[in-house]
Amino acid sequence: MTDLELLSLIHGGENLHVEFKKSTNKITKDVYDTVCSFSNRDGGMIFLGIEDNGNILGIDPEAVESIKKDFITSVNNSQKISPPLYLQPETFQFNDRIIIIIPVPSSTQVCRHRGRIFDRNHEADIDITDNSNMVYQLYARKNGNYFVNKVTSFQLEDLRPDLLERVRLMADSRSMTHPWKTLTDKELLQSAGLFLKDTEKQIEGITIAAILLFGKDNTIMSVLPQHKTDAILRVENLDRYDDRDVITTNLLETYDHLIEFGSL
Repeated sequence: MTDLELLSLIHGGENLHVEFKKSTNKITKDVYDTVCSFSNRDGGMIFLGIEDNGNILGIDPEAVESIKKDFITSVNNSQKISPPLYLQPETFQFNDRIIIIIPVPSSTQVCRHRGRIFDRNHEADIDITDNSNMVYQLYARKNGNYFVNKVTSFQLEDLRPDLLERVRLMADSRSMTHPWKTLTDKELLQSAGLFLKDTEKQIEGITIAAILLFGKDNTIMSVLPQHKTDAILRVENLDRYDDRDVITTNLLETYDHLIEFGSL
């Protein structure tokens, strides 16, 4: 993340996907309410060292490592966050102040903080535990997103390492301190919510979404034999196409093909 990108997010204020927390010396407990609500909604970013009004206070340099350690320990503690989450705080230097940024992806499962369920509404974390209708809607929303997050029996060797390296380079181009640079392939997929645990079957593995993004072509065809992107160009006669391209590879290279197809 560049300084300009950071300032743009701060100037935009707190919203559905952005939350500021003071936490200059230690993590306050409401940080985990936000982790839970972001996980239950559409994901988001938590900025530690920033006041609610966007004023950048910065983190006490002597407290940075203890804050990160306490956070990682807490989100991996099933007594605190259930199910445990694999999240990686990022340290960001802005002028002479240190900010900790915590990206929180949307989860396939309903997240609880100490047994309470939180959902995101504008810039607020709402405890919906006792609202049966809102809890029902949350579970229905998660079930609707379940298919691409289904854990498969395929392993890391069924993915293309060159595509994983490609996203590392893409992340590096946006942030010199992006954690994906130092994570293993498995850790990268976990961080992106693409390597999950199926609590019912008690297995963990790569998801269908991971295969669509990084899978070898034969792996994709094994999971989704109907998978294809049909690009059609109509210029002169709108009743028939002038050019066509049927793409059956991973989504990253599908994007490349579509850009090339559209530029012809």
